[in-house]
Amino acid sequence: MTSHTIDARVQRLAAARSPDAPLVPSLMVLSCVQAHLLRRVRMPQSACIMVLKGHKTLISENDRLVARPGDMFLLPALFEVTIENVPDPSHGVYRALCLTLAPETVARVLASTRTPPEPKALALGSLRVRMDGVLEASLAHLLDMAEACPDNERLLALCLEAFLLLVSERTSGFAALWRAEDAWKTRCARVVGVDTARTWTAAGLAARLGVSERTFRRHLRREGTTFREVLRDTRLEAALVLLQSGSMAVSEASFRCGYESPSRFATRFRERYGVKPSDIVRFVAGNGQHLAGSELTKDVRNG
Repeated sequence: MTSHTIDARVQRLAAARSPDAPLVPSLMVLSCVQAHLLRRVRMPQSACIMVLKGHKTLISENDRLVARPGDMFLLPALFEVTIENVPDPSHGVYRALCLTLAPETVARVLASTRTPPEPKALALGSLRVRMDGVLEASLAHLLDMAEACPDNERLLALCLEAFLLLVSERTSGFAALWRAEDAWKTRCARVVGVDTARTWTAAGLAARLGVSERTFRRHLRREGTTFREVLRDTRLEAALVLLQSGSMAVSEASFRCGYESPSRFATRFRERYGVKPSDIVRFVAGNGQHLAGSELTKDVRNG
């Protein structure tokens, strides 16, 4: 089985869904039609990603990972990277399959494996997943079940968990997913992400997490961040996801994410990602969603 076979299944599954809807819960197609890069990207949830067409480069400080068709890798929640997506020259499209992972699923899989603890200094290479026939067959089964039983969430959750058990045996980086999910900034992002337009306060968020405001702020400080930074980043990350759906205007996305001024939102968005929100909308491709915007790639190291 090859990436072409998986891609064919993904396209067949996508054709049966509305353009602005995910294929099934936890499963998305990421796509674009022009080479681009986006700075400081952070996935709100941990994910397992397989490149189907074109290639993707992840860059973190002086480290980089290049994924080509058939390559798979993990991406921990809120792990900050620069992303470069380059379409396949013969098809004019970049496409990848993205499986988003719930914290409880990651915890169950990790509890069932003998995955060694990940060192604190996370290397991108440790996030690679070794592909083989067994893992590809499990992924194909998940996609087949998603097509045959799209509304059976329990069945699909079991298929996804079985697939992730195999993934955990084929990478040294799986433990990094739980460390990311267990961080206080990730817990905050999960709560704020439910209602990004709400007027959140540190005291209110601390109460939701079952701790005092003082303890809450201390935990964030130990992780090198603050309540204000977590709130800002979560809103921008939510806006990026909304814009990637291809079905929402910039003004509506900014309002839904707690910005009363679209121009202020556009400024903050460009400061963070290096592209304008309107660029994200313009370069959404077909029925997919993509991780990055419109900045043309010349030399990523200069970005």
